[in-house]
Amino acid sequence: MPELPVSARYGLVVPDGILLARLEEGPVEISEFAFPPHSPYRPSSLEELGERFRAQLEGRGFLLRCRTYNALPLLGGPQYTLRAARGGEGVGVFLRPLASPEAYRLEVAPADPDPPLSCPPR
Repeated sequence: MPELPVSARYGLVVPDGILLARLEEGPVEISEFAFPPHSPYRPSSLEELGERFRAQLEGRGFLLRCRTYNALPLLGGPQYTLRAARGGEGVGVFLRPLASPEAYRLEVAPADPDPPLSCPPR
């Protein structure tokens, strides 16, 4: 099973992922990716996929500082945001689905290790 790297800085990967686009906007690593139709790694929800990234960060010594999940399109969703910290280093993750089925956009960037209660991605 190939792994698609989606953040070189933080070592995040997507098992069985297919890269659609990759770019950087300053310190923000942006990856758009999809899963093959019959992949056993396709998440059942956006939240499940976000929790996979959370587990990867925790495996690298980061501790969760905050997270938000909004499934409602009326309120800007669906989207998943998390902030984590390891010592004085912080990271922000923003995940949302794309229009194509089983396709997602992930934004990963350095962030303040002490985020506000609103838990913005950066």
